[in-house]
Amino acid sequence: MIKNVRVLSRKGEEAFIDFIVRVKAGSTDPAPVETLGKSPFSQEFSPYVEVPNEPPSDVRMGIGKYLFDLFEANDIQRGELLSNPGMWSWLALIWFDKLCQIGIDGLRKPGEVSRYVCSSHYTDYYRHLIASSWDIYSLHQDKSRLFLWTPLYLHNDFIEQLASRQDIITNKPLIETFDLLYWNVAKNRPKRGVQGRNRPGNFRRLLQFIQQIELTYDLRAMTKEEILDLLPPEFNSWKAGE
Repeated sequence: MIKNVRVLSRKGEEAFIDFIVRVKAGSTDPAPVETLGKSPFSQEFSPYVEVPNEPPSDVRMGIGKYLFDLFEANDIQRGELLSNPGMWSWLALIWFDKLCQIGIDGLRKPGEVSRYVCSSHYTDYYRHLIASSWDIYSLHQDKSRLFLWTPLYLHNDFIEQLASRQDIITNKPLIETFDLLYWNVAKNRPKRGVQGRNRPGNFRRLLQFIQQIELTYDLRAMTKEEILDLLPPEFNSWKAGE
């Protein structure tokens, strides 16, 4: 089934939040898709765009690419999408069953409201499961895989640690450096130990090193090769492979 994209109003967002709070308390009610799909809870998005009533991918990378391609095909500018949190909230509403699946106990564990109801403030915006998937993919395409390789309902440490920092997440050479060091191309997943705290040269150590040098170097004006040349010896094993 296909749905035309809509935008939740403030009243619609409040109703969606109320639903999530009830789910947290143990409610097994279905998401109020039909109720909130009408005025005064939502209005039609302009221009007219259609999406399936189930997400076309179970992985965040897939949903990011799907939405990027969809909005590009309809000539919808990035700025319009960044400034429309109600549209992202509506997408999370219609895809809620996949974003917050029912457990073996018959209940859902939705976590933070910001995973579903989108905020216009970036430190919360990146927590939104759908908006952040599109946003990161739109910035980096295939180099966004460290951030988006997980299932739709899951954040990983790369998003938690890096995506809220716009100076990092919008820096293409830096993201290419992370990708080159920590992505296992052969296995199509992050390298072993990348999110551990004990292995030298893990991604938290790289983040710390970046924070040390970013006042001295203009990292945006550098290539990934130039950034790699600055790294201390503890990163050599990551450059070589596993």
